[in-house]
Formats: sequence, structure tokens, C-alpha cells
Amino acid sequence: MQINNIVGFDLPMPDSANTTDPNASLLSKPEHSQNSKQKSDNLLQSIGFRSMIIFQILAYGSYSILVHLCEKDGAVAFSSTTMNFVLEFTKLIFSFSALFYFSSVNVDVSLSRKQIRSWLKQSLPYSIPGILYFINNNLAVHMQVQMDPASYQILSNFKILTTAILYRIIIKQKLTRRKWFALSLLFFGGLAYSIGTLKNSSYVSKKVTTTSIIMPEMYIRPLGVPMIAVYCIFSGLAGVYNEWILKKHYTESLHLQNIFLYTYGTLLNLFPAVASAVAKSGSGHIFNPFDGFSFYTWLIVLTQALNGLFMSVLLHFFRGSFFILRLICISMFHF
Repeated sequence: MQINNIVGFDLPMPDSANTTDPNASLLSKPEHSQNSKQKSDNLLQSIGFRSMIIFQILAYGSYSILVHLCEKDGAVAFSSTTMNFVLEFTKLIFSFSALFYFSSVNVDVSLSRKQIRSWLKQSLPYSIPGILYFINNNLAVHMQVQMDPASYQILSNFKILTTAILYRIIIKQKLTRRKWFALSLLFFGGLAYSIGTLKNSSYVSKKVTTTSIIMPEMYIRPLGVPMIAVYCIFSGLAGVYNEWILKKHYTESLHLQNIFLYTYGTLLNLFPAVASAVAKSGSGHIFNPFDGFSFYTWLIVLTQALNGLFMSVLLHFFRGSFFILRLICISMFHF
């Protein structure tokens, strides 16, 4: 069979012994090895990326349930500022460890006045998202007693709309008319739901009974509506502003950026956490800042700490707009 006739070229076929150039073969082996390593690295990065996204979806979806499991007599059993202090401090310790472990250069830890002033000036942009997250994270805890987990998951989708609007204002991200229409449907759908499930009673403990199961009734207390509105606005603003800061200072170490952000979160939660523990001890209780903590509380700390660290990694390294990815994490579990 004449291959050169089939392909239409009137060229002689080389002998089989000469089909492979030994020098070309030697040169192709390192190149093939490099390509294989690159593919392997890309595969690992892809797996790690998807794993972080899946974990974040689960962390978002489980938060409300875990907080409700910590309730006692219709109130959250633990101090929200203490829980958030432990959470922020955990992320801060991890970021410090990562900075020293992964840093390719020697980190100057001298505490001269000049160095302290330099760090303080460098960290100031992170104070704004630090304050916003402080307010929002504590609001998210107390808001749980104002509604059931299902209502919280549905209404927190308002963050998609607030994030989209703020993203357009701060980062100049353009959305098509179709996307704005879809966001409007989401907003008015959630608004109609909140009006339909709003309860005027100060405490709701009704249950729906079917032929086989008994489940709590979905409810929203009057205070829950303004709380979820403030929560969604602050959440969108904190997330968008934090992304803007991380990408504006992209050349900075990710771990150093996290240290700046989590230091503000730790300090802001520390003082009210101590004040809360002192107030409880003054009413006859032993001074115990971890009063009311349970297995589920520590599970919240673990999942939300990892969630925050994963989010910072994705914000820092994701090429292009992080907007769509953020909305996926917010809404995927809800539906």
C-alpha cells in the first residue's frame, strides 16, 4: 500500500530504519517529561480548585443549621463575638504559619518604630473590610433566631443582587440586560417570599404535621427582614471591596494580606468578647469566655475558618472576574 499516493504527495517514503531521528528522540524526551509534569500540575490545581468550591458551597449551606443546633431556649447559647474571635484568631495563626513556611525570602520581624508604622500604613486598606466583616459575622449569628434555616438560605440570595450592584460600582463589572433581569426576578421573588412568610408573633414554635413526619414551620420574625437586608448589603460590600483590595495589591504576599485582614477581625472581636465574659461573670457565673460552646460551635469555627482561607486563595489567584464564582458559592447550595 503506497501511503504517499493516498495523501496525494509524490514523495518517497523513508526506510523504516530511518523513520526516527535519534537526536530528535533525545530532545523530545525532556520536552515530553516537562509536558507531562505540566499536565499533572494542572490536574492537581484543577482538583484543588474544585474541592475548595465544593467545600465553600457546603460551608455556606451548613452555617445556619449549625447555629440553630447551638440554640438554647430560643437564643444562641454562645457569645457571637467570642466565636468570631476564635475564628479570626485561628485564621490569623494559620496565615502567620503559612507566611513563614512558604515565604521564599527572609521575613523581617523587627519591631522598630519605622517598621511598625510601615505595617500600619500598609494594613489600613484592610481595616474597612475588617470592620464590615466584624459587623456582618456577628449579625449573621443573631439573625438565625429571627428565621428558620430554609428562610435564611432563600433570603440570603439577596447578596447576589447587592454584590452585582456593588461590583458594577466599585470594580466596573458590566452585566448584560438579561443578567440584570434575572437578578431582578431573584430579588422580587425573595421579597414576595419574605412577605408571605412574615410572622407578627415575637416567638414562633409551630410545627407542621404530616402523615409520617413532624417538621418546624418556616417563619420570619419582623426583625428578621431589616436584619437580612443589612446583612446582604454589608456582605456584598465587604466581599467586593475585599476583592478589589486583594487584586489591587496583587504583588503582595497572599498570607501577608490575610494577616492584615484577620488582625483587624481578631482585635475588633476581642474587646466585646472579653466584655461579654466579664458581664456574665459579674452576674454570678464563673469567668468563662467559652460558655455555651458545644461541638457544633467548634464545627462552625472549623468550617468557616477554612471557608475564609479558601475564599482568599480564590480571590487572589483567580484570573479574570471572580464575580460569577462568588455567586455560585452563595447560591448553589440554596437551590
